[in-house]
Order: sequence, then structure tokens, then C-alpha cells
Amino acid sequence: MMNISPIFSAGKPSAALYLQRGLSMIELLVSMVLMGLVTLATVTLYSATSQSYKTIDSAQELNDSARYAFEVIGQALRIAGYQEYMRNNPDAPNLVGKIYPAVCPSSAAPCPIIGFNNSKVTSPSSVSDFGATNNGGINLSDTLGVTFTGSSLISDPATPDRGVVDCQGVAQPAPLTSTDLGLSLFWITTSSGEPELACISRGDVSAPGGAVRNSQTIVRGVESFQVMYGIDGDGDSLPNRWVSAQDVTDWMLVRAVRVGFVLRGRPGSSQGTSAVTGGDVLYPLGKDFIGTSTETGLAFTPPVDSRIRRAYTSTYMLRNSASI
Repeated sequence: MMNISPIFSAGKPSAALYLQRGLSMIELLVSMVLMGLVTLATVTLYSATSQSYKTIDSAQELNDSARYAFEVIGQALRIAGYQEYMRNNPDAPNLVGKIYPAVCPSSAAPCPIIGFNNSKVTSPSSVSDFGATNNGGINLSDTLGVTFTGSSLISDPATPDRGVVDCQGVAQPAPLTSTDLGLSLFWITTSSGEPELACISRGDVSAPGGAVRNSQTIVRGVESFQVMYGIDGDGDSLPNRWVSAQDVTDWMLVRAVRVGFVLRGRPGSSQGTSAVTGGDVLYPLGKDFIGTSTETGLAFTPPVDSRIRRAYTSTYMLRNSASI
């Protein structure tokens, strides 16, 4: 027969009974500390992964916004100074009816392109009145104005053929006078405390009541919008020096435009304090592009906060400047 040892021997519990007892206080505390460390590591890893994803997502959002803004601005600049015959003189063999003058100082109008340094926009009442002033721009931001002639149906000169649109995507007809020029005016405004790149256009002239100029948001989160102009000083139709708007004496000599801005992400989109979150200098037009310019807006120091930031720059050659 199998011999089963008793649990008690000589009135004392056996060793097997001791092995079945619970944990001691020290063992319980050690296990709780270890579980807490594992939980803390898990939460920290999740938080870091979540923040990293938010930062990457915000950076991609900034890239997409910059790409879209450059596309809209580029479309406007490619038709800057474009001119058809005016509707009241469509067949003039000697270009009678052309709108733009040979010389276009800042005080004259209409100019195919015109800019304002450190400017804000009020309410433009005509092509010659952009409603911009050379002061008061948000974070010293600039204003960029572009004019062009529209294009009409041959059968109905008052109806646009949708071949030429403004910055709001509205088709513009061929003009009757210089006051009928199409307009795309880019500037920085604010909405609910958020700076944004906006555009004012001539509007839909076929709508009831005629064209109504209103401001439409292009991209939100634009803290700084800077523009410089490439001037043709030797007549070869190529820019040989870059100046700010206040240094342009004849807008007909502008052959290229360099556009730059600083975009910021949503609150909490950054992983830390660095040059992309604030406190350090950002250069909307590029650090090496400042040259000898004394314009303060070319360097932007954002506040230190939890937003990710990026500076974007693009340069455009004007297509219609040589034939004006």
C-alpha cells in the first residue's frame, strides 16, 4: 500500500502546509511596484507614440496646406498682366484697347502686379484701390495683388468662357475698361484668433447685383506671409536684383516673385520646444535670401508654444511681363 505522510507530525504542521500560505507584505509591495512600473512604461510608450503620430500628421497637413497655397498663388501669378483686347475694340490691328501702361509706378493703376510691405487690407473699391496700407500687417506680413483681363465667349462678350479664373475660382469676362480687370489679392487676416491666408477677388460679375468683392480663406495657420520682387534692371527680361515692395519704382519691371510663409499646426502638434515649435528664428523666404535687406519681416520669431511650425518658399517667373 501507498504510504501517505500525515500533515501533522508530533503535533506540529508539516513543511507542505507552510508552502501553501499567502504572500508576505514585502512580496506584495514588490509585485505592486513591478506592476506599476510596467503600467507606467506602457502608458508612456502609448503617449509618445500618440504624440509622434499627431506630430507627423500635423507636419503632413502643413505640407499639404503649403502645396495648395502655392498652387493658388502660382495660378494667379501665371496670369498676372495677361491682357486680351477690351470688348469694345476686339479687332484692333495695332493693339488699341490694350490696358496696361508702359510704366507703372506704385501710384498709378492699373498695374499687372503690385505689392504692399507690412500691410493689411481694408475693403478695395476698385482695381486702383487695393485697400492695402504699408503698415499694420499681421506679424509684418505683406499683401500681393495681381490683375489680369478675363476671356469672353465670342457669341456673348459679356459672358466669360471660363478660360481665365481668379483666386476664388470665379471666371472673369473680357473687360470693357480698366476697372473691369480681374483681381486676385492675397493677404493675411485672422478668424477666431487664427491667422490665415485669404484672397479677395473681383467676384462674379454675372451674379445679381454685379461683382461683390469678398475675402475667402485659402489656408489657415499662416503666421507670416512675405513677398519680394525680382526686378529687371538691364532690359533682358530676367531679374537681376530682389527688392521689397516699398523699393519697387516701376511694377512693369517685375519679372519674378518670391513668396514665403510660416505655417503653424494645431495646438499640441509639437513634441517639444525647438525651432519648429517657437522661440527660434524662422525665415519665410530662406535664411540666405535676406541679403542686405533691412526689412524686419524676413525673419520671424514665433512664440514658444506647443505648435509645430514650418517655413515654405517658392519662386515664380511672370509669363506676361515681357510682352506688356
